[in-house]
Amino acid sequence: MTTLPPYTPASIVPGMYDILLLNGRVLDGTGAPARSVDIAIEAGRIVAIGDLSTATATDSIDATGKFVTPGFIDIHSHSDLTLVIAGQASSSVAQGITTQIAGNCGVSAAPTLDHVPYYGPLDPAMTRGMVCDWIDFDDYFDRLTNQGLGTNLATLVGHGNIRVAAMGWEDREATPTELERMRQLTAQAMEHGSLGLSSGLAYAPGPYAPLEELVELGRVVGRYGGLYTSHIRNQTLGIAAAVGEVIAVGERAGITAHVSHMQPGSPMLGATADLLQTIDSVRARGVDVSCDAIPYTIGSTTLKSLLPPWSLDGGDEALLRRLQDPAMRDKIKADTMTHGAESGGSRKRNLVKEGSWDRIWLGSAERNEHLTGKSFAEIGQIRHQDPHDAVLDVLLEENARPWMLAEDVSEEDFLNIARHETGGIISDGFSLIPEGVLAEGKHHPRSYAAFPYFLRHFIRDQGALTWEQAIHKLTGHAAARFRLTDRGVLREGAWADVVIFDPETIAEGADFDNPYRYPHGIDTVLVNGIAAVDDGRLTDSRSGRIVRRTA
Repeated sequence: MTTLPPYTPASIVPGMYDILLLNGRVLDGTGAPARSVDIAIEAGRIVAIGDLSTATATDSIDATGKFVTPGFIDIHSHSDLTLVIAGQASSSVAQGITTQIAGNCGVSAAPTLDHVPYYGPLDPAMTRGMVCDWIDFDDYFDRLTNQGLGTNLATLVGHGNIRVAAMGWEDREATPTELERMRQLTAQAMEHGSLGLSSGLAYAPGPYAPLEELVELGRVVGRYGGLYTSHIRNQTLGIAAAVGEVIAVGERAGITAHVSHMQPGSPMLGATADLLQTIDSVRARGVDVSCDAIPYTIGSTTLKSLLPPWSLDGGDEALLRRLQDPAMRDKIKADTMTHGAESGGSRKRNLVKEGSWDRIWLGSAERNEHLTGKSFAEIGQIRHQDPHDAVLDVLLEENARPWMLAEDVSEEDFLNIARHETGGIISDGFSLIPEGVLAEGKHHPRSYAAFPYFLRHFIRDQGALTWEQAIHKLTGHAAARFRLTDRGVLREGAWADVVIFDPETIAEGADFDNPYRYPHGIDTVLVNGIAAVDDGRLTDSRSGRIVRRTA
């Protein structure tokens, strides 16, 4: 639990303020017990906390019966490109997210290769019509600032972007010249304010990178005080070794390391108990390692992650050629049915190996839009073919773009991580709006609902953590792990990112049948002291800022 300095009487002298938050139960983000105090905001920052009943303000908000908390921080977002489509970030703001960290799983908005984004596991159709007019992060940040942002945004730089820009999609080790180019691109991203480096070792070209490449780039990041996060190489039988690889990067590069969504799939359900013991032991010897988890048992990713990584060598065009070759299709299927996730790709490949087609759903498609939301057991019946062939054919028909949903993790593992000292809570979603291209298909409801669902299902209904602990995980803990200054806590001098919600009614509105609905029970969201949600209504204030790494 983070300890804040005491408030002095001089700091709460009543005056005239921009906003007063009155009569609420304040959870300050440190994990400390709730306090009945008022908060004054001036020029986007918190300037006074205490008994402000005699103070005056331009705007006063009565928070009687409500929790007043720091704005939620989503440390694992994939909003990099959806914010270019819709900067208002409606689905994020509506669930109380005031700051999000993008650039996860090895995929970031920059650098681009000749103005062509690297999508990695993401769906290019999701942002079709977007014009990419940036190469580096400075240009990308200018684009977002000029159009306005609904939330604050920080970002990591994706290892996938770095590798593609330096050497393309080839399944091989980098030459010394290519590795030096990767170092240069990583340094440039850090100079522009990136928080660190992320890798996606299940998504091409991530699996092609050896440990030493990651360590070398980690050392570059370390020179700037950055950190390393990873979507690990294996989340099933080899998960312990995959977590060990992240630890090795952190230890050898001398930087903070973080395991993204460290939730094992079959047959390793429950393995987080041992993985967290490993984290405890390496932290005891001075290696700074942490992790996070998604509060759902159903996840979502690209459909092509059901294929072995070697089949993606050369990029999507090469993959599509392989899918047209009957002998190559048989080889792809045989790899999955023999090895499952152990030869790389998503842990969800084990569901294919097990024949659990009723637990894999099509999330997005254009030509096959009528099949979205259906399981591949159903799709196989509709198309009169084996579900495995249906996957390959849908990939071929949709130019390797579709997303899927699959159920393959446990609530036990989520709670093990959520309760652990280093464990964070993430959405793994996107900033969306419920119209246009960003409302097509049936994507995961987490983009609208992850944090309200966590607070309703695990906190109010189950009591799995206290409210103080839960809010700390979403705010102060998140800010501390990712080194966000003056955010994630309610204290004098901090930015006025604030959420006011009713603990008795907060709940998700979105589910898997209707994934694009706003949550309930969140009355007010302030982003830098400006109302992004006012009396339960979105305002499109676009008061967010770019948050760059500080020295």
